[in-house]
Amino acid sequence: MPAWDEAAVAGAATRVRLSVDARRRSGQGARLGRGSGASLEFQDHRAYEPGDDLRHLDWSVYARTDQLVLRRHRQEVSPRLEIFVDESASMAASPAKVALATAITALIATLAEADGVRPRLWLYAAEVRRIDSDWRAALRAVTVAGAAGLEAPVGELLPGAQRILISDGLCPGGGAAVVRRLGAGAGRVCLLQILTPEELTPLAVGAARLEDREGGHLDLVLDAAAVTAYRARLQRHQDEWRAALAGRGAGLVGLRADESLAEAVRRLIAAGVVEHRAGRA
Repeated sequence: MPAWDEAAVAGAATRVRLSVDARRRSGQGARLGRGSGASLEFQDHRAYEPGDDLRHLDWSVYARTDQLVLRRHRQEVSPRLEIFVDESASMAASPAKVALATAITALIATLAEADGVRPRLWLYAAEVRRIDSDWRAALRAVTVAGAAGLEAPVGELLPGAQRILISDGLCPGGGAAVVRRLGAGAGRVCLLQILTPEELTPLAVGAARLEDREGGHLDLVLDAAAVTAYRARLQRHQDEWRAALAGRGAGLVGLRADESLAEAVRRLIAAGVVEHRAGRA
């Protein structure tokens, strides 16, 4: 698997930090976690799910948007961060795709450690592995193979943790099922979706054989109609992710596999996943 550019990650880590409440860095008082709790400080919203406590519904949002969402408040505990890294075979569509995924993973884990948070990684390769320590060695040793995508079952998750999914997001069962499972009991949840230019804007090339790294091959005609249908399916797929993540943080953040880490970081800043360090804008 291509190694990430450690110098680029280290350089980016000097310019940005994870976007969290500034009072967590003041060194005074209780540390404010990213999870939901019973404190009076408003954190964010998340979509209503059957069985939720109706006392926490935000009726003002419902009046404006006709959507049922819950108000959540910050939890005064040590913060937690879980990163779910898709290293299944579909991520190997190009070396740049998996290289950017590992670079972003390394950056977020580095920023978490700098902020006093021990990141937990879940690596989805030939099997799902939980990494509680020495994530650098684990990332270097991963081989992209197998079909253990984000739909694969995982073990016990950290309650109230912020969860970041790094994947192409092209799950056969759709994003809603993934968010229901990995988002249960979480604080904020977002998807950093990495796609190649060909996945974003395929070209009509006529007769072709598509090699699916996780399911054999398919002969078909990639004409203009096929490309239009593909783009419509991709849009529906992304819309499903956005709907499932609504009110839970940054939502779906689109990244291009052919862009540099610096360009990806600018997108993460715009989405509110990271922010400039003071004096480094």
